[in-house]
Amino acid sequence: MSKQSPGVQVWEPLAAGYEGWFGTAQGAFVASQQLAALDRALAGATPGEAVEIGAGTGFIARALAGRGWRVEAIEPCAAMRAEGEARTGELAIAWREGSAEALPFPPGSFDLALFFAVLEFVDDPAWALGEALRVLRPGGRLVAGILDARSPWAALYRHLADRGEPPWTAARFYVPADMERLAGQSAEGCEGAVFMAPDAAAPFAEADAAGLRAGNHPSLSILSWRKPS
Repeated sequence: MSKQSPGVQVWEPLAAGYEGWFGTAQGAFVASQQLAALDRALAGATPGEAVEIGAGTGFIARALAGRGWRVEAIEPCAAMRAEGEARTGELAIAWREGSAEALPFPPGSFDLALFFAVLEFVDDPAWALGEALRVLRPGGRLVAGILDARSPWAALYRHLADRGEPPWTAARFYVPADMERLAGQSAEGCEGAVFMAPDAAAPFAEADAAGLRAGNHPSLSILSWRKPS
């Protein structure tokens, strides 16, 4: 994904306020559910060297670092990267400019390669997944969190895209089977998070449970693979 691609340019004006929603009651609940799903996807993994590809402002990178991972945060958007660097503090996160399709690392550099709501904005997600596998060590984990195309949230994002609202104008949405096809192999696991509708009212835990009972697909699906040893 080049710096001039729409998937990069669309983020420039959004960087300063990007994490503001996580300060709301709904945003905090969504974040807690997403991080819990990520923890489940990483269950049993010993923290080591990780690369987050498309790290944005570092919300997930900071969570990984807080769990003991040493993180290389790759972000092509200069404004998002600057915001992320400002939020890093003393955490073990190193920021780099780079694209998902051309990671600036030799093969076998990492124990974990992570995409989190990023492949929707990547020009060539199949190539990006291949790059992530390339930089993994044997036995390392590839984890991809996607905004599930079947969820009520994706329906909202498509509506916002139809209205011309960034960043959704640059997004393409997928289901887990799409990711398995692009990766060329079945995932070892798939965790879901946030089953409530976007306009659900508090208490959010009850709304989320109701959405699950109603058969809603999760807003976020997190797939994981292990690179053969």
